[in-house]
Amino acid sequence: MREKRKLLLLLACVLLFFLLTKVFQKKKEEMPPEPEVTVTVIPPEPEIVVYNTRDDMLQVMLLDDYLVGVVAAEMEAWFSMEALKAQAIAARTYALGRAVGKYGSNMERHFGAHVCTDSTHCQAWITKEMYPIWYPKAEPEENWARVEQAVHETSGLILTYEGEIINPMYHANSGGITEDIEEVWNSVKPVPYLQSVYSEGENDYSSFEKSVVLSGEKIREVLMKEYSEIVFLGPVSEDVQVVQFTGSDRVKEIRIGSIAIPGTKFRELFSLSSTQMKIQFIKDDEMEILTYGFGHGVGMSQCGANALAQKGKDYSYILEYYYTGVEIVFIPEEILSSLKTDRQK
Repeated sequence: MREKRKLLLLLACVLLFFLLTKVFQKKKEEMPPEPEVTVTVIPPEPEIVVYNTRDDMLQVMLLDDYLVGVVAAEMEAWFSMEALKAQAIAARTYALGRAVGKYGSNMERHFGAHVCTDSTHCQAWITKEMYPIWYPKAEPEENWARVEQAVHETSGLILTYEGEIINPMYHANSGGITEDIEEVWNSVKPVPYLQSVYSEGENDYSSFEKSVVLSGEKIREVLMKEYSEIVFLGPVSEDVQVVQFTGSDRVKEIRIGSIAIPGTKFRELFSLSSTQMKIQFIKDDEMEILTYGFGHGVGMSQCGANALAQKGKDYSYILEYYYTGVEIVFIPEEILSSLKTDRQK
């Protein structure tokens, strides 16, 4: 009798366990699925070696600390936040492209550093203490904070094209249309993401139009120093003629007297704002040059970026507009590893 009771009790326990298991399984099936959580892993911030040309010294900086000084120097802090963010990403890409040795040399003028602070060679850079000197009418604390925000909110982001870090050229004002890179640097082959695009809204900026008046005497003086073989045929009204324009209406070649020189060289010799120019003869031996835009005209126009931002476009739209076909990505591991290896040498 006892054995029979034990058996019945055992069967009852098994049946109860089976029923409870079914109930819990049904409740679990009825519960809504747990939401998927996407985790974005931001790579650690790398260091960069900078040759400070003002103080003639090498400095090791966190990349974003360096970039705050670059964006502050390169772009007006009153520009829209999305334009500042676009500039921060372009500047970060520019610096890292040189740090990994893909663009430019880090030996001849950098003393082994990745970049220098000479704006004619790399990117401009200032400290917070220098900001009031560069922009005496600005609000230093407020403006510096805006620049920091732009850099930190885009931390780790760079531009790539077909998986390779790009060479993100930029300039102040395109005069309404940017330039193909091969038209500025003849030794460079066409680059898909550095081709001419229209850039609206730039005529509202002081950098859009400049006027320079040159006398025939000054023109002959400058050119004879550079080209000893030149022969002048008469006054500038007879000696100066644009021979060819680029697709963006910039001067590609200009004749002066007996020689023809590239428009980029003419701009360099007379310190002109742009090669997008119109020449007017005031007198037989005097001319006025009207230039449109400021800078080489390749890549992103900073004034154009701000004009787009004021229309409600975000930094990704701005960058993808001026650099055709690029992607915005976090710094790849191979670049981070390359920087670590370089620092360990």
